[in-house]
Amino acid sequence: MLEKRNPNSCFIELNPRCDENYWTGEIEVNIIMSEKNKMDNESKESLLHLSQMVAATIALMEQDPQLTVRLENFLDKEDNFIDKYKKQIETKTEGNVITLNFKDNK
Repeated sequence: MLEKRNPNSCFIELNPRCDENYWTGEIEVNIIMSEKNKMDNESKESLLHLSQMVAATIALMEQDPQLTVRLENFLDKEDNFIDKYKKQIETKTEGNVITLNFKDNK
């Protein structure tokens, strides 16, 4: 799977701890960067640092429950934006042709 991805990408892997088929709520967080990454060292270090900050939000949510609330609120707003945007697109299908009409909200 990773071989088909952009080698300059950085991945955050969430490896769940399970009791048989049930997730215990614990996770192992891994940051994966390809050895085939062609970016210069400064760029790689910056991307790795950003990945570490994103991954650190998991541990920080345990220390700061208000962060969890803020993230949930952010996701709710994003979901509402996406739902609103989807409602603005009209689709029409004729045979194997699909026409999209992006409605104007003026």
